[in-house]
Amino acid sequence: MKLIGALLLLCAALTLRRGLLRRQGEVIAAGEELCRALDRLHQGIYRLRSPLPELLALCREEAALTAPFWGAVAAGLQARRPFGAVWAEALRLLPEPYGTLLAPAGAALTAGEREDLLLLTREEVYRAVQEGRRQRGERGRLVTALCLSGALLAIVVLL
Repeated sequence: MKLIGALLLLCAALTLRRGLLRRQGEVIAAGEELCRALDRLHQGIYRLRSPLPELLALCREEAALTAPFWGAVAAGLQARRPFGAVWAEALRLLPEPYGTLLAPAGAALTAGEREDLLLLTREEVYRAVQEGRRQRGERGRLVTALCLSGALLAIVVLL
């Protein structure tokens, strides 16, 4: 019976660990989606000369975590609202730091001569994703050690 209780405590500790690290993993995945979408926008706007609403629809279809952002931008354009205002409002739907990093990209999407700004924004998002991965690795080790040591301490006390 004690063995079953010990196993349950260890399972609870690992479940707690997974829950604590899940949010950071979602933020990293959202950044990866944004990188792919920014590549698509760059290619579509500056190489293929595709219309922005069509590109936004593609970005929304391919996204899971950032789909609300792309949907809000597309809906704002369909409502014929100013792009700068729509972009600024939609940025609030993104997890940080991506909302802040994508703020300058709104100007790049409306002014064809700002191709460099869109590329720089994509690089900043990519760097933020890499930093998030590094921090997740560090945090993962710390959270794992804390959860397992807490569970083991509880097992020792209860035995």
